[in-house]
Amino acid sequence: MGRKDGSITLFLALVLTLVFSLCFSLLEAARVQALRELAQRKLLLNLESVFGRYNSELWEQYGLLFLDAGNKFAELDVALLEGRGMEESGLAQRGAGFYRMAMKDLQVTEYALATDDGGAVFEKQACAAIQAQLAAGAAELIKGKLDGGKKMAKESEELQKQWESAKNAMSQAEEIEQEKERVEWDDGEGAGVLSGGKTEGISVGNTGNLPENPLDSVDVLKSSLTLNLVVEDPSGISSKAIPLSDTLSNRRKEQGNLKLPDEGGLDKLWFLQYLNRYFSCGSGSAKQGGKAHALEYELEYCVAGKSSDYENLEKTVKELLLIREAGNFTTIMQDSKKQALALEIATAAVGFTGVAPLIYAVKIGILLAWSYIESILDVRCLLSGGRVALVKAVSDWKSDVSVGEKALDKKAEKTESREDGLDYREYLQILLLLVREETLAFRAMDIIERNMALKQRTFRMDCQIHGVQAVGLYTAFPLFLGFITTQKTDDGLYHFRGQGSLMYK
Repeated sequence: MGRKDGSITLFLALVLTLVFSLCFSLLEAARVQALRELAQRKLLLNLESVFGRYNSELWEQYGLLFLDAGNKFAELDVALLEGRGMEESGLAQRGAGFYRMAMKDLQVTEYALATDDGGAVFEKQACAAIQAQLAAGAAELIKGKLDGGKKMAKESEELQKQWESAKNAMSQAEEIEQEKERVEWDDGEGAGVLSGGKTEGISVGNTGNLPENPLDSVDVLKSSLTLNLVVEDPSGISSKAIPLSDTLSNRRKEQGNLKLPDEGGLDKLWFLQYLNRYFSCGSGSAKQGGKAHALEYELEYCVAGKSSDYENLEKTVKELLLIREAGNFTTIMQDSKKQALALEIATAAVGFTGVAPLIYAVKIGILLAWSYIESILDVRCLLSGGRVALVKAVSDWKSDVSVGEKALDKKAEKTESREDGLDYREYLQILLLLVREETLAFRAMDIIERNMALKQRTFRMDCQIHGVQAVGLYTAFPLFLGFITTQKTDDGLYHFRGQGSLMYK
């Protein structure tokens, strides 16, 4: 019986066609599904590649990871990132492959900037940078001292009220004395009036061997240029300055639109440690940070926020004097001899009034005046590199209250300092702790921005991107023929949409 080759070959051909068509359709369907998932992965890879172009100088100098999206006009231009992403994608598409796809479009829909949330984005990175360098308990080591200093700063406000009360008491005593003189004159008792207009037996100043009342002289000191009192050579103070009108706090800032997850409050102590490590101050350079400085006294700028180094140092020193005055007042209130002497001087000055509250107010004023003179010597010691305890022992008192203002003739020596005390930078941390957190963050960014702009003229902190949300459109050619029903566009290509976010830690 003969073979029927034609009919068998045609049947097999039809069967094989159906089988291969089904196989290729399944294969293409699996490929399309993989391409859809791959689009998501490729978008993240593209973003990671773009984020790999972080500002290297900012990282090297300040340990901060931000992506610079500023153009040559120092304006935020997100299109620059989109262009970089397309460029990176184009490099990755060279060659052929089973899952080859091309990026057709990239759009950054949302972004977070360093200056967002009142500077919290920048502060978060700063804290992460310092925590990676210091031991876990480093911030806690100084916490007790800073808390003590913060308490003293609050006490100094109350002491300033008592100082004003003491001056008012002296004024009231003078008014009482003048009124008494007028009455005596009207009653014909002018025989007791001296040529200088003072009644015999009444003194508002020096009496016998008592030291001079320091209220007036210290009041003059408080209203004079403080730097002349604490800096040995005022001509050596930095003359650098920056225009405040162009700082972050005063100019119109770019704002991001990416809502970041709430990770709880930041520990300000760590932020202070960051500033201490990266910012210079009146006592010298920082351990890290940039070499070029728009202002020499960077920590003082964070305290005062003035345009020039001179103004920042002046205001910082004034605040330091008030803190030291509070600490010294605590010390002098433990010294019964100085309190007794202050009472004698106060009694000699206003005791003729017979008003006990006036005498007490002047006594407190005298103690405050002595404390302020001691504070000037303390700040001199700090600026010379020494250390001063928040509350000194009575035996550590340096000034001689018997000579009043002449005690300032004594030069500060570093050897006078106590090893268990705080140095100048640690006292600055107390002052920084008193600055509102958002204000402090923006002042810190002002410093970084100005220093970076010395090399990168168009650098702006509000052009530094921390994270983005992006959408990418990818296309791919069909690879296998079959009865696949995946939707295609008119251009005959598959279109895939990837969506994802990426941000620096």
